[in-house]
Parts: sequence; C-alpha cells; structure tokens
Amino acid sequence: MDHGTDKESPEGRIDPRLLLLLTSVFSTGPDATLELTAVVDGIVISGSVVSEDAWTLRQNDQVRIGSPAIATALDSMASADPAESAAEGTSSQPAGHGRYLHFLSPVLLSGGVRVPLPATRVDLRKVAAWSIGRIQGD
Repeated sequence: MDHGTDKESPEGRIDPRLLLLLTSVFSTGPDATLELTAVVDGIVISGSVVSEDAWTLRQNDQVRIGSPAIATALDSMASADPAESAAEGTSSQPAGHGRYLHFLSPVLLSGGVRVPLPATRVDLRKVAAWSIGRIQGD
C-alpha cells in the first residue's frame, strides 16, 4: 500500500539513488570502477562494478579461452547498431551501464558460504539493498 512514502518501492523499479551514483561514476570515463555490495534475490554479491563495455571485454576474454567461435559471435553483438539500445528504452539507465550492475570477480555470499565468480551481471531492478564498498575478506 502506497501512502506517498518511499518506504516501499514498486516491484521492478530501480533505486533512484543507486542510479544517480552509477551515472555519476560511469560518466567519468570507461575505466571507472565502484566497489559495491548488493542484495539480489536474498543473496549478497560484493565486488568491483565496472562499465558495461569493460565487463563485456572481460567476459569475451573468458569465453575466448574455451570457445573462440562463441567469443567472435559475442564481439559482433557488442558492435551492433547503437540505435537498437536507444529503441530498447535504456534512456533512464546510467550512462555506459544499461539496466545491469556489471561485476568483475565478485563474491556471492549465501548461507555463510562464499562463492567466487567470474564476470557477472545482475539486473538493477532486482537490487533490494546496496552499500558502497566491498565486504571484507573477499
């Protein structure tokens, strides 16, 4: 029930303060990085958040090791027409970030278990809580 307060945000809505932070960080340049911890679907994920371009390069490098053909296909997708992105309605998303948080080498924390991951992205609309900085020890 909404009584005009910010206590509950509608399902699928991106936290405007997180959006402002990401836009500010990633508008400084393609090499910008932000240490962030987020809760997504009850799981804590902590690590370095980078631009979509930096994340895509890292992911393609990981794929290239096991399958050069798939990496080539991913590279061609990355060079697709920028007008398609605008048509998808990403104008309210942070510059250089789309609708995802792009983590490099994050750690998932679930039930006290730490799970290191390679380049990982999560939907910004699913972030239930977040804080600046990494959880110590990862």
